[in-house]
Amino acid sequence: MDLPLAPVEKILKRTQMRVSKEAVKEFTIFMEQIIADISAEAAANAKRNKRKTVTASDVLAAKRKLL
Repeated sequence: MDLPLAPVEKILKRTQMRVSKEAVKEFTIFMEQIIADISAEAAANAKRNKRKTVTASDVLAAKRKLL
């Protein structure tokens, strides 16, 4: 895992529920996969538009497409 667990745990605690360490790890793995998928699609959008830089609009388009 590359994402640190503490920020994910902090977000999960906003639900006012207790969250197990295993649940935090699973959420982290899930979020990493979502980030990887959106990143790949955003990069593909930029490449299709003959750019090397991914823009916010690429990320938003990828998010709309994938989620």
